[in-house]
Amino acid sequence: MSNSLLEKQNELYGNLNFAAAIKKDNVGIIKHFIASEKEAYENNFQGQFYPSYHYEISRVMSTKMSKIDDEDIYLAFYYQLKLGNIYKPLEKHYPLFLKALAHNIDDNDLDNTFLDADILYLLFGIKNNENSDSVYDILYNDYANFLQFTKLCNSYTTFPNLRKKHAKFAPFLNNKALVNRIKKGLHYYFKSSFLTAGSLVLLLLDTSDSAKEVLYNLHKTNLKNTDVWLLGSFYMDFKKTDANKKLLKDLYATYPKEWIDEYQKN
Repeated sequence: MSNSLLEKQNELYGNLNFAAAIKKDNVGIIKHFIASEKEAYENNFQGQFYPSYHYEISRVMSTKMSKIDDEDIYLAFYYQLKLGNIYKPLEKHYPLFLKALAHNIDDNDLDNTFLDADILYLLFGIKNNENSDSVYDILYNDYANFLQFTKLCNSYTTFPNLRKKHAKFAPFLNNKALVNRIKKGLHYYFKSSFLTAGSLVLLLLDTSDSAKEVLYNLHKTNLKNTDVWLLGSFYMDFKKTDANKKLLKDLYATYPKEWIDEYQKN
């Protein structure tokens, strides 16, 4: 059944006449996106409209969508989020975006979503599907600022280059809500990722005792060799302050020297 539906979607959305007609039809783009993803989700395959028309979908969803009803805007957000696409909606659409996000979280369907749990935590403080309503507590401007931080983190392709550009992260030290969220939750999402890397940069730039305490506490969690190497590589590049030098010294005192000095593959 799913194969025949998939073939039908391929046939429809791969048709040149359809392509010529749909590209300027904003309402049609959203309706086909929703219909394609709904059918695909219910029958366990990837909808075929999105791969061919994701630029058009994003273009339409960045507009006021004045001719598109709220239910379709909400569903478009719902399926965009399920595909892992988190972005900044227009402020007028933010309540519909939050409703779609809460629905995704309530689904608790990790096998059929590309939503990143680490980004959800940094943006909304969400760690599980039991507190999905808390997304409504995040104001639009706060969300936009948190999102800007995650985008900056993920704009890099190597950790050394991210560390070299640490000045770009410094303004986020003024965002106390973001810094506090990182302090409270780094242990939750700590891994070899660019979100972790950006968070480490903020904690190493932060001169407060509470920022360093977060890192000292990480040292006590029986870290893997690869995690120790990751921390050490960041400490090495930020050891200009006494506080950060002490962090590096403690890491050496807690774990084997070679885990810090020699690249750990696995």
